[in-house]
Amino acid sequence: MEKKRLKAVHDFDLEKLLKTLRIFDDIQNKKKKCKFCKGIITPRKIYAIFPESCDIKIVCDEKDCIKALSRYLNQGNLSD
Repeated sequence: MEKKRLKAVHDFDLEKLLKTLRIFDDIQNKKKKCKFCKGIITPRKIYAIFPESCDIKIVCDEKDCIKALSRYLNQGNLSD
């Protein structure tokens, strides 16, 4: 099994990360949606953030979305 490096952010640093990625305002204005369920993203519901096709994708903390993310990653859809 190939090992991948996981990057994590503490809750205290989440706002700074979102501002650095230039998506903080979109999240505050409820313009960002979960990649899988299309539900509105709030800072408290963020499970994962990753780049895809020149955009930043976010996955919410719903159980089905976490499972969908796992399948997505296992299919090799993300590169380092």
